[in-house]
Amino acid sequence: MSQILYFFVDESGNADKGTGFSTVGCWCVSNRTNEYEVLDSTKGFLLQQARNLKSDDSFSEIKSSKLHPNEIDDLMQAMLSQVHQDKTIETPRVWESSQPIRYTTYRTLPDITRGALNGMTSGSLSNGQIMRLMSLISAVSPLFQPGIMNLDSISEIKIILDDTVWDGPANIVKECFDFQGEIGVPTAFKTHDSRAVPGLQIADLAAYSWHRNLRKGDCTTASKVVRDNRL
Repeated sequence: MSQILYFFVDESGNADKGTGFSTVGCWCVSNRTNEYEVLDSTKGFLLQQARNLKSDDSFSEIKSSKLHPNEIDDLMQAMLSQVHQDKTIETPRVWESSQPIRYTTYRTLPDITRGALNGMTSGSLSNGQIMRLMSLISAVSPLFQPGIMNLDSISEIKIILDDTVWDGPANIVKECFDFQGEIGVPTAFKTHDSRAVPGLQIADLAAYSWHRNLRKGDCTTASKVVRDNRL
């Protein structure tokens, strides 16, 4: 049976200005062709956990900005074992670890980067879009690094990004993929509303906790989950 390598990407911080912007992506393998189904079991489990933690049955989406750092820690820790029970994803032969979800991270300083690039860009992208473009190139880099991934069992790669703000950067990176042709696996880039895509809600937890830990020092357990499972 063919397998699809999914990469769900979210951001945290302000890409347009300031001193911190992070992108974190979650990799997983599935035989489901519909990204709306992938990680749905894990999302459902975490959503119920969040409702219990907040004593709020109306909590309808895993949104880290609405959770306390300790609650985020609890959810990310619980996810470590839960993902092994999720039938929508596979134990991959793509990387050496048996962990079904792996991460890539990227962080930049928008104000400093904008200053460094002043006058060197065409102006076709906003400052925020330039930050997203740079972060996306970095996030997908494991696909091009020898020894990190074995794509022999993969028939397709789907890169799913949170919201249409990623459309411009995604189109540019897709053109680069098509031009390079090094991967040898068809690759699609899509943007979606995170409310409908479980994998993007998982990416939200990872991105928020990673960025918050770098800025404020909390979310230590959650950020360690990301750090320990980076490609």
